[in-house]
Amino acid sequence: MSEPIVYVNGQLVPASQATVSVFDRGFRMGDGVFDTARTFRHRPYKLREHLERLYRSLYYIRVQPGLSIAELEARTLEVVEHNVRLLQPHDDVWITQVVSRGPLRSVGDPTVVIVTEPLPFASFARYHKIGVPLVTPAIRHTPPQSVEPRAKTVSRMNLVLAELEVQQHDPEAWALLLDLEGNVTEYSSGNFFLVRQGRLLTPFARKALGGISREVVIELAEELGIPCREADITPYDVYNAEEAFLTSTSKCILPVGSLNGLQIGQHIPGPVTRRLLDTWSARVELDIVEQALSHLSSAERQALEVQTR
Repeated sequence: MSEPIVYVNGQLVPASQATVSVFDRGFRMGDGVFDTARTFRHRPYKLREHLERLYRSLYYIRVQPGLSIAELEARTLEVVEHNVRLLQPHDDVWITQVVSRGPLRSVGDPTVVIVTEPLPFASFARYHKIGVPLVTPAIRHTPPQSVEPRAKTVSRMNLVLAELEVQQHDPEAWALLLDLEGNVTEYSSGNFFLVRQGRLLTPFARKALGGISREVVIELAEELGIPCREADITPYDVYNAEEAFLTSTSKCILPVGSLNGLQIGQHIPGPVTRRLLDTWSARVELDIVEQALSHLSSAERQALEVQTR
């Protein structure tokens, strides 16, 4: 088969033929959860950890997927094994499992999908050199009293609206969401860290999705002897940080360039961010920054070099 395959409810089908019912509760009501891992050098990374988080999310929303975690892992590896054969050597993929409660009037018949998608390196590669411009939208993060943020639900409307609001002001900026008290929670696709006096601070996990990449950074910091703790962080703290960066599955670590138009730190990436990136790259035997930059055209790379001189 010359195209990727998708797992849908026990069947492996060509991606072009993969469908889900219009009566599915995930489509009609946002009633489901998902999780997303990635590959490095075409090999899944932290897949079991992502699946364990998926099953915690499933338990929270009271859905039984009909597969053990080992069975879902095996089906996932089957999809990945086929699909990575279609990649170029410098490409990698997202690995996503989506589980909804199933059809509207069918109890105990969940929908289970496994899909891979090429990682969109070209869409964010330049930020490794210039930093991500962040903006805090008026829309606030959903409070844990409403929906537990540690559950990765398919309903992303608050994040979508936050991004739309931010992009109306700056099409290049990403949304950094605050909670109802004005503390930083997470950006629209992952977690946030800042560096103050050589120490890492990150928002409390109870207010944001507990990212797997966030956990990796905390492990790397311990390995490097960099102190790290959770804290309430306000925009004031971010403005005055020595460095700041974002973490997510696809991007690993991306430096922050500014918040609400104010420059953060003096160097992009800052020295702590660079140490963490270099250590992560060594761990996965792949230059994370260079992989992303390799997806830019020669003209784009030259323009970026001029911009960052």
